[in-house]
Amino acid sequence: MTDSDSRARSHLRLVGSALTRLTDEELMERHRDGEAGCFDVLVERYKGRIFAFLRRMGFNHARAEELTADTFLKVHRAAPRYQPSAKFSTYLYTVARRAGLNARDRMSTRYEFAAGGTELEVEPTRAPDAERQLAARRSVELLRRELARLPAEHQDAFNLYYAQGLSCAEVAEILGITAAEAKGRLAYSRKLLRQRLAGLVPEADPSETPR
Repeated sequence: MTDSDSRARSHLRLVGSALTRLTDEELMERHRDGEAGCFDVLVERYKGRIFAFLRRMGFNHARAEELTADTFLKVHRAAPRYQPSAKFSTYLYTVARRAGLNARDRMSTRYEFAAGGTELEVEPTRAPDAERQLAARRSVELLRRELARLPAEHQDAFNLYYAQGLSCAEVAEILGITAAEAKGRLAYSRKLLRQRLAGLVPEADPSETPR
């Protein structure tokens, strides 16, 4: 490696490190304006979360990967029109959800969607007892199955709020509904899941109402 190659690589590392300190919105604006490397940082920040969200929409691993790539491609292509009128994460999840809904519409049968499965992370038991561990795994599978039975719009609200950790206002914006409607969907989802899965879905803490 020549000295010039070494200096160039060091410069790229420094630039990359500086970019990681920027906010999502700053990165997207710089990407829009043609600065190299900014979009790569955004992809690294969000690709795992977008993939997980699409898995929870019911898509299998391979299809979720395809839709994740499609989501970032759409955002990249729309960059010249980007304006930071909302949080970048809200904008990104909106694009991902739309890609997922379009893919759902193209599925030939309801079975194809159901077969993809859903993912919902829950805290596993830490007890060493094998029977309790088996019971915990069965509980996870039951929770996944019951979540998949919720209406699609309620699944999306539940996953965005509980699995992705977005605020109620962000969920409402992504789904194109009011904050009150988002809270209503979350309450409805919790109620149904509690009825079906007694003991697996805790009562909402009054001090922790959807924010």
